[in-house]
Formats: sequence, structure tokens, C-alpha cells
Amino acid sequence: MIDKEKFEESTEFVSRFYEEGAFKPRYSFGLAAHLKRRRAIRWVAASVAGVAFAASAVLIGYHYSAKETASEPVIITEIATPEVTPSPEAIIRLEFNDAPLAEVVKGVEEAYGVKLYNIPQENLHLTLSYEGNAEDFVEAVNEVLGTNIKIEK
Repeated sequence: MIDKEKFEESTEFVSRFYEEGAFKPRYSFGLAAHLKRRRAIRWVAASVAGVAFAASAVLIGYHYSAKETASEPVIITEIATPEVTPSPEAIIRLEFNDAPLAEVVKGVEEAYGVKLYNIPQENLHLTLSYEGNAEDFVEAVNEVLGTNIKIEK
């Protein structure tokens, strides 16, 4: 009789808590977890691929925009003294961004009112931000580029 009571108790428990579809395979822990894990892995892989694609697009865009802006020399001249005519002793701020040496020479001659000679014919470019007089500027350029440019006196 003990078995019969246990059976009835089990039957009553099952009938009280029974839900339709509770024993379908898609709700089982092993299979559902496996399917969810595979789906999650796909989403993670797709997300990583999307991020990598976006990052490479940004880097490529930056690379090409940097090449376009670097080819244009930027020459900014600010005269710090109230003099009207340029002089070799004037303190002037000059900035060059990947500028060819010919453009640098032209900018220096116009800013300081000097004539430079002994300029190499090589295709040299210069990126420099400088504030000072003509003689110190020419010394700095000679040191950076390994040239022997001189100011005509």
C-alpha cells in the first residue's frame, strides 16, 4: 500500500503542476542552452566583424584625408614686432606643413626680406613651426635637413 500512496501522491503532484509543452525538446536545458550559445556566438562574430569593418573604413578615410591635406603647404607668418618693413632681426613665427624646400625658401625671403643661396636642388620637404629671427631659422633648417643654406648679406 505504501507504493500505492506514493503513486497517488506523485500523480497528484504532476497533475497539479502540469503545463502543456513543458517537456518539449526546445525547453530542455541541454538543447536550448546549446542553441542559444550558437546563436550568441553568431551575434558576437557579426558584431566583431562590423566593428572591424567600421574601424578599417575610418583608418582608410583618415589615411587618404591626411595625404590630401599634407600635400598642401601651410605658411603662416605673424610679425611680432610693430615694424612695417621685414628685417632679418625681426621675430617672426613661421609654420610649414610638409612644404617643399622651394616654398620654404620663398616664405622665408618674403617674411624676413632676405635672399637665401646655396639651396639644394633635391626634393626636400619640411614640417616645422618656428618663431625667431632669420639667422636662427636658417641654422635650424640646416640642422634638420642637413643642408648648408646661407643668408646673402
